Amino acid sequence: MVSSLLVDALARPSDLLIELSRAPDDGQEFPTRVASYFDGIFSSQDAFNEITVLDLHTPPESLKSRSLVRFDCMIQDTSCSPEVYLSKHSNGDCGGWGLTEPDGAISSDSSVDYTLLKECSVVWAVSIPGKNHWCSDAGGASRDTSASSLLPHKYPLHSTPHLGVQVKIYDPAQSEPLRATDLYSFIGILGTEPWSTSLEPTSSAPVPTIHVVFSRRIAPTIVPRLFPDPSLQDSTIREQLISWIAQEGLSGDQLAAELVLLSIISKVQSRVPPILPLSLALTGYGPSLSRTPKLVLVLSELVPMLSVLPLSLEVLNSTPFIPESKEEDLHSGWLQLPKGSLCVVSEISLEEGHISEKGVLNLRTVQDAMAYQTVDYVFPFSRFSFETDMPFLVLSSGKSSPFFKVPVQAQTEENGEGLYAADDHSIRFPSPELLSEFRKLIGGAKIASVTLDGTTANFIQDDFVKERQTASSNKNAGKTGVVTSDDLITRMMVAKLLAATLHQPEVTTEVWERAKALDAQRKARLL
Repeated sequence: MVSSLLVDALARPSDLLIELSRAPDDGQEFPTRVASYFDGIFSSQDAFNEITVLDLHTPPESLKSRSLVRFDCMIQDTSCSPEVYLSKHSNGDCGGWGLTEPDGAISSDSSVDYTLLKECSVVWAVSIPGKNHWCSDAGGASRDTSASSLLPHKYPLHSTPHLGVQVKIYDPAQSEPLRATDLYSFIGILGTEPWSTSLEPTSSAPVPTIHVVFSRRIAPTIVPRLFPDPSLQDSTIREQLISWIAQEGLSGDQLAAELVLLSIISKVQSRVPPILPLSLALTGYGPSLSRTPKLVLVLSELVPMLSVLPLSLEVLNSTPFIPESKEEDLHSGWLQLPKGSLCVVSEISLEEGHISEKGVLNLRTVQDAMAYQTVDYVFPFSRFSFETDMPFLVLSSGKSSPFFKVPVQAQTEENGEGLYAADDHSIRFPSPELLSEFRKLIGGAKIASVTLDGTTANFIQDDFVKERQTASSNKNAGKTGVVTSDDLITRMMVAKLLAATLHQPEVTTEVWERAKALDAQRKARLL
């Protein structure tokens, strides 16, 4: 049975706000009471799912003003100036949340009680960049829409349909933790208000605005996952996943498919010492100006967020790769992506021509993001680096990437033609049940915390020393096969990722041997 309070919250949220303000004071600040009250109403997942979701299928203009909505989004800009509002109207009812004075109640400046003036935080939020259709509540395939943001320069993926919304947060406990690229569900009352920079306070057109009643953090996996998941410790699911990636995305290349799987689940494990995502370069793609690699279509069905950075001359020379503040307005760039995203850097559309100074700087920002997992934000008199956490998958048409140095490089077996899709229907899908298992395996592995016990650590150390000694003897005999400390670091990363995809919380000696064999196969193909 649906409670009357839930029905009222969905149908008349403004009235509930006013009624709450008339209730006896419990000692909390009113914005905190509002957040607790509405969060409690929608505490169950079933109730939460009743809230209208604001997206391209249901844009703001399709809804009535003052509707209760939910916007699943990425925070793009937190540098907006806070807004002052009157917290209590002349009749004693609450202010804020877009509520206006009752009819006939007109206040002059001289009658304002300045102790009632409060501040709300203002941020700009956008549709989650690269979010794939299958991890939305509504499900179903995406479709074209005429809806678009009024401020397209604030979205990282250029020329991509999306929503942009002004978000006003009244509870400091909810606004203070917010950072650019964080993922949140903002639940609030929908309206339309001007978007103004401090330099142009009155010239902006009205934009969709959400007056937040409560919010919830969204996990980097979008869909909640488990690790280890007992149902996935059967390795046959993993082998079927690798086979599907290989057959549908890489013309049957099992080795490349396994390396791709390890790369897409990698993440920042430590900043000091730096243990960063295992970015991967796949080489051997033939050049193409317009065709889509099959692998991109396959991975879009497996990871919740995938963004393609197409390195054409036009993109390199004329579009921003990092956020930059212009006239108190933060313009976005290709690399302003949420933590947990997969960024596919496609060099296959790069034709011959001149790379401008801006293009060179853009290439450097991508390399820095790969190497350090940071993205710079540029302001008029300063420049700051902000942490990110996303693996990069580089697709190159040559034998190696001309621009990027990545920890792992693999040569595809197939010539370039077989790696491209004829159309969006070129991919053969497994059963919905098996595809769901694939996604569970990847999502769980993405949040994995894999450890190494003392016995295995000693085994790996002894094994590495023996290999170094053997390599040194081979070198003295005129043979190749030098083993470096970088090889050890890469193998350790591969071993932990391999254990994660097996949904095993520890690296075992068996996993270590498999990691060594996998790395040896990769190196042999590059010779």
